[in-house]
Amino acid sequence: MRRVLGVLLSTCAGLVSAQQNPPPLSAWATPQGAARIFVQACVQTSAEEGAAVDWALSQGFEPVDPMRGSMDGLLAGQPGSVLAAPGTRGQVLLAAATGRQCTVWAEHMPGPPVRTAMQEALGVLSSRGAKVQLGVDRNFERAGAWRNQLQWRYRAVGATGDLGIGAITTLGDAPGTQGLNVAPLPATPAFAPDGMPTR
Repeated sequence: MRRVLGVLLSTCAGLVSAQQNPPPLSAWATPQGAARIFVQACVQTSAEEGAAVDWALSQGFEPVDPMRGSMDGLLAGQPGSVLAAPGTRGQVLLAAATGRQCTVWAEHMPGPPVRTAMQEALGVLSSRGAKVQLGVDRNFERAGAWRNQLQWRYRAVGATGDLGIGAITTLGDAPGTQGLNVAPLPATPAFAPDGMPTR
């Protein structure tokens, strides 16, 4: 009886300890992990919902209850799927919507490392032949917080259409919410309004 009681007490102590000290977050819950999710699930699939979801499920992502929080906001009001990266306690989410809208939402991360990880990931794609052109780099203040917006025009090797890649990240080192998004861009007209050919 004492042995059984000892095992029970040891098990209870282990459960309490696990609740007080949850397991460490996975590599997905890092700036590099968030950038990798974004590039592989959103950019390299051309933001196709089915391909993004298939990639995520193959990596062990789990679907998130659409009634949780404001999932509609992540999907921009479109039908689609929201999945949580494994080992992130729901802090890193992938939202793939119909209409080729794909977003990675990373909570409790500082902005500058996420921004750097995105720039490095896009640099790798550019070195492999993709066309990556920065169009917007600006800081703005909203609701008392300063953020940076980066916007690129991206074209994969062999693709005919461009994607718009955006990153909205906090400026300070304090943990915050960071957003990465990709969606198709309208085709660039062959001629500018003045009649001259565009490059």
